[in-house]
Amino acid sequence: MKLKVNRQEMADALSALTTIASSRSPKEVLKCVRVEAQPDVLLMSATDLEVGFRSALTQVEVDQTGESLVVADTLSRIVRECTDEVLVLEQDDRLLHVRGEGSHFQIVTQDPQDFPPVPVMEDDPDMNVEQEQLHRMVELTAFAAARESTRYAINGVLWEREGDKLTMAATDGRRLAVITGPVEGKDGSAKAIVPVKALTLLARLPIVPETRTGVKFLGNQVLLNMGRAMLSTSLVEGQFPSYRDVIPGDCDRRAKINRTDMLSALRRAALLTNEESKGVRFSFTEGTLTLTSRAPEQGEAEVVMPVEYHDEPLEIGFNPAFLIDVLRVADEDELIFELKEPNRPGVIRMGKDYVYVVMPVNLGSA
Repeated sequence: MKLKVNRQEMADALSALTTIASSRSPKEVLKCVRVEAQPDVLLMSATDLEVGFRSALTQVEVDQTGESLVVADTLSRIVRECTDEVLVLEQDDRLLHVRGEGSHFQIVTQDPQDFPPVPVMEDDPDMNVEQEQLHRMVELTAFAAARESTRYAINGVLWEREGDKLTMAATDGRRLAVITGPVEGKDGSAKAIVPVKALTLLARLPIVPETRTGVKFLGNQVLLNMGRAMLSTSLVEGQFPSYRDVIPGDCDRRAKINRTDMLSALRRAALLTNEESKGVRFSFTEGTLTLTSRAPEQGEAEVVMPVEYHDEPLEIGFNPAFLIDVLRVADEDELIFELKEPNRPGVIRMGKDYVYVVMPVNLGSA
């Protein structure tokens, strides 16, 4: 194998691949990235046996086809630290040579035949989603999924396709994020729980404007074809909660809030909270929202901001982190905050396609 490759394109691919080929993996082969030179394209693959990723690099000149299996972190650090526009890669026996202007690295490689296969999409996808739309849906839901919960099914994001609509839902038991968006493709329905790790990688990938991502469900896996990149992942097993039953339909108090103002106010109010007193008190009155917090032996905070609120006064407590999370990823300036009683969930709505439900906290411990 011998080729020339654009260094920046390779560095970008390795940035994604190293999130899967972890140096902490107990198996040496899973610390590696497979480098396969084909005519006019360089394929780079990594897998942890649950998530697989393959990137196709096109800014290459392949003199000799072939393949190599090299520790991903080592190759990534070399490519990242080099300053050359173009690097030369050459496989020689058990060594991968990486050459730049004034530099030459020799990396010990392993047998490519030991590398597990990374699934690829060979047939037509079940549906196509605009890349920008898919990234938005993932970003607005994945943060709400549980992390290492014993309720295994909520350690992922539910994908529920019905006809030309795709709904994503995520919850950790204390909050719920739901978004619906359009899809194209043959009619059908599907339901699957996609692990957060795969979606975190998906969100890091660059968006190609006006390009669709093909989605195909195969048994206990889902494959995403993004053109020059392909992501595959095993699905999370279990029964996702009936999330529609959690969304309140009887909220009779409504506040119109500015996302930026609310985010700033919450961050300030949260400065005087701690593990024993995580809650922030929300006091809604005509045209005004007052946020107060108190941390024993630290002090108290009060932040006042204008809101469009014309209902009966209400005091309710929330964990500020859960609201900061959604305000940080929301992409519209105006949000609707719906409320009922101090012991009932609050609902944030953005446009017609996004709902975020958050449980209150006991003000006695706020």
